[in-house]
Amino acid sequence: MNKAKLKRTCQLANLLLATVMTAVSHNVCANTDVLIRTSFTAQENSDSFQQMGRSHQRFDGDGFHVSQAVLSTEQRLSNSWSAAAVINGYSDGEKRFGFSQAYLKYRPLTASTIKPEVKIGAFYPAISAENTDMGWLSPHFLTNSAINSWIGEELRTGGVEVSLRQNGRQVRSNWSWKILGSLFKGNDSTGTLLSWRGFALHDRQSLYDDRVNFLPTPGIVSEEGLNAPAWTEPFREIDGRFGYYVGAHLAYKRSAELKYYYYDNNADPNILDPDRIYAWHTRFHSVTLRYKYSAELTVFSQLLVGDTLMGENIVDNDFNSAYVAAAYDMAPYTIAARADWYQVNDNDDFMYDPNGSRGRAFTLSAGRKINDNFSITGEWQVNSGSQQNLRFFQNNERFTEHLFQLAITATF
Repeated sequence: MNKAKLKRTCQLANLLLATVMTAVSHNVCANTDVLIRTSFTAQENSDSFQQMGRSHQRFDGDGFHVSQAVLSTEQRLSNSWSAAAVINGYSDGEKRFGFSQAYLKYRPLTASTIKPEVKIGAFYPAISAENTDMGWLSPHFLTNSAINSWIGEELRTGGVEVSLRQNGRQVRSNWSWKILGSLFKGNDSTGTLLSWRGFALHDRQSLYDDRVNFLPTPGIVSEEGLNAPAWTEPFREIDGRFGYYVGAHLAYKRSAELKYYYYDNNADPNILDPDRIYAWHTRFHSVTLRYKYSAELTVFSQLLVGDTLMGENIVDNDFNSAYVAAAYDMAPYTIAARADWYQVNDNDDFMYDPNGSRGRAFTLSAGRKINDNFSITGEWQVNSGSQQNLRFFQNNERFTEHLFQLAITATF
């Protein structure tokens, strides 16, 4: 690690420590949680996509990093209203400190068995089967699946979500359900990374006003090509139109849950902003299943199928991804494994911007809780596949990436 990177990491650590101490000393609220994770990573010494390199990893080479620093808080404002926010800090990326979620929630007290809820602000749709911990982290893995790595990068609700739910216990049933719908703005560039970089596997969530870089393919950045930047701002509003999603949850007792979502950002793919950032019309279906086989063993899976369009058939891609995972918790130990598959199909005729990619990854994680505040986790991952635009930078389209992480996590 060079001196500049070490200095930035220390500065961030000091800032986070000051934030934690302020929260603790002022007893901010009963529902405030803080997490700081320091990781040592060992991997191929190649530039990450954040440095506009070929690697699909978030870090470059070997070294120590502040991989996660999260302050998650929820404050009850009245019997019906609450406010929530998540603040994140990193030692990597274009923006190192900011918020990833901030919203109001309206959940009125009612005697009815069918209960309403409204969320207003910036938040994740409850689309993930694996990111169920505080601050939209995974309780079992240091890195997210390909699906949820992308969702953490490019997708956030900036608007309103309305839902109705029924708890089975209130009606003496084994089944509980929830239906929901949302209108939002600010996801117009969603689809950029899938097309111009491909799926990646990591745990960095984009912050508001953040910027995500990717490999500068000549057909994208040259004046003879699209003359677009080799970066995207994931939550930029470009066309002024509302997007939407609808979803349904169905749960059996506390042992199984099935979720379905349909998402459409409704973007106008012919709109271009002054930075030459296009709106991308992106749609997808998502299905998740989570099953608690026993008190110790949980299995979960997700399938994502969609498409994205930019310009007059300048970029026309289908994408799909799936994973199957299992986690075995036997305190103080946790072992988890996940297999990922992903693919982007290039359907357009623009030969200077090949977007096709496919790959698979396997992740194995093992952790031990040291005490109520500290835990240690080791994780190994191999990610391999092909990506058509790599042929501009190397002799073939293939890539294989190995990553080992050892992380110490502190929670307060």
